[in-house]
Amino acid sequence: MSWLEISLSGGAVLITSLMGTIRYFTGYGIDFISVGSFILALLVIALNIVIKRGGSVAVLMFAIVTLLYLFIIGMIVGIPTKAPVFTVNNTEIKLAHTTAKELIDNGFDIYINKNENSHADYNELISSGSFKKYSADRSVYVEKGFRRNDAAVEYSPYLFAKGGVVIGSVWLYGNDDKDIILEDCKVVHIELNEDSIKALRANSISCKLNGLDLIAPIESEEVKKAFGNKLWLAPDNPKDITELHYGIKWSTGSNHLFWNEYYSYINYDWNKNMTSFEISSEIARDNGFL
Repeated sequence: MSWLEISLSGGAVLITSLMGTIRYFTGYGIDFISVGSFILALLVIALNIVIKRGGSVAVLMFAIVTLLYLFIIGMIVGIPTKAPVFTVNNTEIKLAHTTAKELIDNGFDIYINKNENSHADYNELISSGSFKKYSADRSVYVEKGFRRNDAAVEYSPYLFAKGGVVIGSVWLYGNDDKDIILEDCKVVHIELNEDSIKALRANSISCKLNGLDLIAPIESEEVKKAFGNKLWLAPDNPKDITELHYGIKWSTGSNHLFWNEYYSYINYDWNKNMTSFEISSEIARDNGFL
């Protein structure tokens, strides 16, 4: 190959690689057009080499079939998406990565539900005795298996608080096959209700999702800027308060078989103030990848 051909082919690979890297680290993920362009550039290089060196068509066909196979596998499996980050004041909570111990080390308290059938108002969640503060002595195990959120904040298995203010509910996951010490489990779901959001505002506790301020009035343009094509549900000329919500998803083509996926819903009122919030994970099976 001439220096011109090497420069053009290498430039094509470099540009497509750079485009994919930029998309990934800006939160947009890597699309199949970028992957296809990268593979096409490699095919052009392979074709040039075979032709210049008088290689057989069989060798070229083998290379093409191999790359095509890898491309199809990539379409099925997808590419891991970047986990969303929920921030409380200056503490970042990365879904399915941050552990309970990291929360505790950053000054949060975890409360364990003593009786899931009992009910207490938000202001009495801690004082009513329904929840007991965890002493962080590695004495509690989280039951094996992944569980999706199916309970309101008041009935959730765990709460997390900061300075005596209940932030909301937190769900933890350790392992599919064995019980895991609570501190070693990862945060896979967070939910805030209207009462906890009011308390956060009253106590000047900030909350953000990927940099979007959830305590300040939520502007649609800011939401679109923060989440781009991950924003799959947004109000369009809403006529009823039940239409005031945003839906965001960080998904792949594997339906969380190989990679984690994440979903978030933000509900708000006519004044654009958030009234409830949740963010959850779909954990890749243990025979896949996290």
